[in-house]
Amino acid sequence: MRPRPFIVTLALVGAATTGWAVGPHPAAPGRAGVGEGIVTTPRPPDLVERQRGVALGMFAEDVSFSYNSLLAEIVALGATHVALVVPLYQSDGASHDIALDTRLSPTLGRLAETIRAARRDDLQVTLFPILRLRAPRAGEWRGTLAPRDREAWFRRYGDALGDLAAVASSAGVTRLVVASELSSLDGEADLPRWRPLLERVRAVFAGKLVYSANWDHYREARLFDLVDEEGVTGYFNLRDAREPDDDATLEQGWRRLRTDLEAWRAGRTSTFVFSELGYRSRADASAAPWDEAAGGKPDADEQRRAFAAFRRVWAGAPTLGGVYVWNWYGYGGPDTTSYTPRGKPAELEARQLLKDL
Repeated sequence: MRPRPFIVTLALVGAATTGWAVGPHPAAPGRAGVGEGIVTTPRPPDLVERQRGVALGMFAEDVSFSYNSLLAEIVALGATHVALVVPLYQSDGASHDIALDTRLSPTLGRLAETIRAARRDDLQVTLFPILRLRAPRAGEWRGTLAPRDREAWFRRYGDALGDLAAVASSAGVTRLVVASELSSLDGEADLPRWRPLLERVRAVFAGKLVYSANWDHYREARLFDLVDEEGVTGYFNLRDAREPDDDATLEQGWRRLRTDLEAWRAGRTSTFVFSELGYRSRADASAAPWDEAAGGKPDADEQRRAFAAFRRVWAGAPTLGGVYVWNWYGYGGPDTTSYTPRGKPAELEARQLLKDL
């Protein structure tokens, strides 16, 4: 079966022509500085701006929901960039029925409207699809996909990504994340499948392409070879659960991780960003930031301390191209245990991080 062309109904995205190109958008320059006690490599020549970013999940089940007020809050926080996170769905880890969900994903029209609203607010937009499983089997998530029909999976994923690329191009997106945390599909063996897929994306989208690798897999992610910028999700364990969660311990954790990441970055010239940086506001969040399981004891100050430790270690780092705070969507408040910093002590810390970056 031949791949279908990337076609989006023009009425949905408000475009009048095809063959769109995305031009550069101005952004505030980053600070030059070095974290205390850390030896850094020179700034890559193409690192010309800092992505002071916040992720905004487009997770509302009401398809008419407006994200404009959340965008205004992100601007007020001091962000220059926003990552609009769009969930795609497939049935389980072996299936290939990939599509936007009619209830849990935004429509293409709502997505285009939200992109334009962000651009009116002078935010540079990163379009960030993530893949979710409707009925995962034991141990399955997007990092462990094993499609029964690999060729069919890449066709369907390419179709969905192509539709998003067309919207991105018409609405003024700067960056498109081509995939996130697909650890079982981002290796050498699948590059022949990714290469033509991304060539088709580049035919309709002229902006930067990004891959967002999982925090425990970034060294093995060969998909980086085909994109313009390298993202890593920042859900590293900062401590053992038996260790204290004080400032010194969390900062030591991030200093160790910075050393490891900068050793990996040696000789690499593409822009490097933390495509997600987040902590739940609950006890032991810094020991397992990746743990999305419900429940836990609220601890808004541990969330704040984890963000503060990151800021003290990474602010001004020449090797860092940007950070996207995860995730502004959600009610927030000090008694909740979600990732959002809204209405929590971490909100002030996120503001300072974006300022100091």
